[in-house]
Amino acid sequence: MLCPQNGRVGLEVPLKTVKNFLTGRALVRLNPASPHYLCQDPACPVVYYGEEGVYTLGEVRFPIYDKGASLVCYCFDWTREGLVEALGQGVDPVAQVEEGVRAKRAISRASGRRSKASSIQRKALRLRTPGASKRGAAR
Repeated sequence: MLCPQNGRVGLEVPLKTVKNFLTGRALVRLNPASPHYLCQDPACPVVYYGEEGVYTLGEVRFPIYDKGASLVCYCFDWTREGLVEALGQGVDPVAQVEEGVRAKRAISRASGRRSKASSIQRKALRLRTPGASKRGAAR
């Protein structure tokens, strides 16, 4: 489904994720029977959208990584800066996330263990690559 604001294809997200992020006022409008999407364009004010309409930055509880926030992993508080520091110390953030999800410590298993760890792994890879921090800053 295309974002109603910018016309780009959004990323379908599980209902559980949308419910975790929306404020109480925004939840009143939520249609749990329809699919929901994340607009990944940092310049677009729309965060989530579905058949019932859009949800903007003012209607979510947490900063959104795709909208420029530093937080990469909400369950385990990994930020861009934390990843850089961990990688510099030889710490494997992917292994920590995988272990935490396996132990059912994650707030939401909305994306599943593999994709949650993959997200951290992709970001860590970008941070290890020279010049990647500039490219990754917009993500």
